[in-house]
Amino acid sequence: MIHEPFATLPCPIHPDTNIDIEGCQEHRILRTDRAINAQVRVIFRLLRAQSARQSFVTSERDWLHYRRASCSAEASRYAAGSAKPVAYLNCTLRKNKSHLAELEAMGTALGRR
Repeated sequence: MIHEPFATLPCPIHPDTNIDIEGCQEHRILRTDRAINAQVRVIFRLLRAQSARQSFVTSERDWLHYRRASCSAEASRYAAGSAKPVAYLNCTLRKNKSHLAELEAMGTALGRR
């Protein structure tokens, strides 16, 4: 299960500043985190063998580590400033959406067995 280390900022209707954009991205990330967590639960139930479940849990933990490290590296191209957190959050959201699509495909494939 994904638990983000950030305290969520507010997301105004019309985000104007980088802080506003950060808050809105955080809310989007939390929504995709919840969707990922829900899909992980579905897949876990579809996996019958304990070894398959253990492999899946390990792979999800490894994916989260990869996502965090990869997005940190991507955001590091910005000097410590207001663009760096936004770049990190944009990367996180992009990777979450991609991973969610992969999990949905896996859930569909396992459900057809």
